[in-house]
Amino acid sequence: MKKNKEDEKLKKRKTYGLRLTKFELLHLRDLFSVLLSPEAKKTVSQALAESENRPVIESLLWKKVSDLVEEAEIPFGDDAPDFLIASTSTPTLGVFQLATDPTPQQDSEDDPLEE
Repeated sequence: MKKNKEDEKLKKRKTYGLRLTKFELLHLRDLFSVLLSPEAKKTVSQALAESENRPVIESLLWKKVSDLVEEAEIPFGDDAPDFLIASTSTPTLGVFQLATDPTPQQDSEDDPLEE
């Protein structure tokens, strides 16, 4: 019986309509397809869903978007362009000391700057 209550909750969830132009849908397709470097194995959307514990929601949303893309006869899959987030210049790096508690081997006697 518990499963039936969960099914009812899913069916009762309110949904919202979103009317998109073909170009808005094209942009949404591209937005969902942006890959993260350096491995390019995961999209930004998938990474966000993973970090927020929503991979099923992301997958269902992508299915809806991809169905609409196909319905609108917008190039999809291998026919669509790929996008990748990557560094375009050398990043600025700095060196910072991390605040840590001294370990048993590190006490004030070992510090050459303290007298």
